[in-house]
Amino acid sequence: MAAYTFAALFLAHVLADYVLQTTWMVVNKRRAIAMAAHIGLVLGTMCLTTLTFNPWFLALAVAHLWIDIVKTYAMPEGLFAYIFDQLLHVASVAGIALLAPGIWPASPLAGVDNLPLYYMIAGGVLFAARGGQYAVATILARQGLGDSRGVLLGWFERAALCVVLIGGWPVFAGAVLAAKALYMGAKMPGRDTTSRNRLILGSGISLAWGLAVAIPLALVMPMMH
Repeated sequence: MAAYTFAALFLAHVLADYVLQTTWMVVNKRRAIAMAAHIGLVLGTMCLTTLTFNPWFLALAVAHLWIDIVKTYAMPEGLFAYIFDQLLHVASVAGIALLAPGIWPASPLAGVDNLPLYYMIAGGVLFAARGGQYAVATILARQGLGDSRGVLLGWFERAALCVVLIGGWPVFAGAVLAAKALYMGAKMPGRDTTSRNRLILGSGISLAWGLAVAIPLALVMPMMH
């Protein structure tokens, strides 16, 4: 049951951080009203994915608040702060799932077959696609290689890795990697040195992020059967 609860709370976190959080909330995180609005989303998405309310949701919302405060006020902006922030968020979700595995069985959605599996895939796809975009853009910008090319392709390849690995079809991960290699091989000859470096570095970061998200979530899947 802990894995089912994790799937529901993980999807809620991803929705709150990557889908429903607005640019205004991100830009104004140092303002109490923006931070409160974001934490309201965090609490609301947990109620949404479970169609219930549990006191543990308040504990997770408070943990999310403190993690965001530390990131906003005590850490410089950049990739390290971003990764550290997300690791703490996912760890707090896992901690609540272990402490209160009964959250999912108490949900009226608990009787829907395979719903936690779909939650896990959806959460992984969104986390890999949207979260990886920031990681790739940050590193490319530092190298002076950043631009908007390849964003949609990056979303697709990271999402595809999550679907095949979390869904239990690891053999198709090789197909995703092979397709990416063919794409790079076709695009490389027509690019200058800067564009080639961008393609190689961006592709490596993108695939690494996709695998780093998909593999741990895939390891949780045996607990869901």
